[in-house]
Amino acid sequence: MEEVLKANKRQKEFYNSTREAKKSLPTKLWFSLRNKFLDPFRRTFDIKSRVYEQHKIWLGDLSDKKILDLGCLRGNALSLYMAKNAKEYIGIDLSDRAIEDLNKKLRKADCHRAKALAVDFLSTDFEEKDFDIIYAYGVLHHFENLEILIERIKQKLKIGGTVISYDPLDTSAPVKILRKLYRPFQSDKDWEWPFTKRTMKEFEGHFKIEEVRGILGKSKYGLLINLLPLKASYKEKTIKKLIEDDWYAQDPEQVYHCMQVTMLFRNT
Repeated sequence: MEEVLKANKRQKEFYNSTREAKKSLPTKLWFSLRNKFLDPFRRTFDIKSRVYEQHKIWLGDLSDKKILDLGCLRGNALSLYMAKNAKEYIGIDLSDRAIEDLNKKLRKADCHRAKALAVDFLSTDFEEKDFDIIYAYGVLHHFENLEILIERIKQKLKIGGTVISYDPLDTSAPVKILRKLYRPFQSDKDWEWPFTKRTMKEFEGHFKIEEVRGILGKSKYGLLINLLPLKASYKEKTIKKLIEDDWYAQDPEQVYHCMQVTMLFRNT
């Protein structure tokens, strides 16, 4: 635990700083390529908004729910929605600067039953518990030690409570190769641990997995399809079909071909 908390302190310093200055050149290039190609692709085909809409469905009626927005940073697209509609909302993040910004947003939106705290989820300083929902958007893969993470989630979540997660996967062969080549130069590698098959099995062993959605499996090849000299209508139809195939995959193994996964799981 001591080593984990030390790594989290380094992570805190990274996110409290001007992150661009902390990034290595390979990391800057990686982000530049992602912003140039992948992010526009996700926006064009509403992949990101699809995830948020599914999360809204999974959240359900929040009027009697106590929610933890874990690793919220400055708040994502659903943070204020949760803060306004939940019985009680607590957002936590390592970054003091990010939490200060989120608290300003909460005050401006008159979210009287909401607060944001700069605290480590694993630290004894974080004493809140009995959450109905833990919302973890792009967060759980920052924990290298799954045993400690799972134990902490179970301590903080009510029996019958749910976790909504969204994380990158390290299970697709081409993505796995790219990540392996990039990792030695990655600025934030100490707290970046994309889900492996083992990760998924660990969660399955400790929680009831109720729903799983894969993102950018077959559809990641849509980036290449877009470059082909084909009719725009044909390319759009083909890519949309691939996105649907990923999202509604019947074979659990198909999720492992995806770049990201979002899950709803329950503490039993």
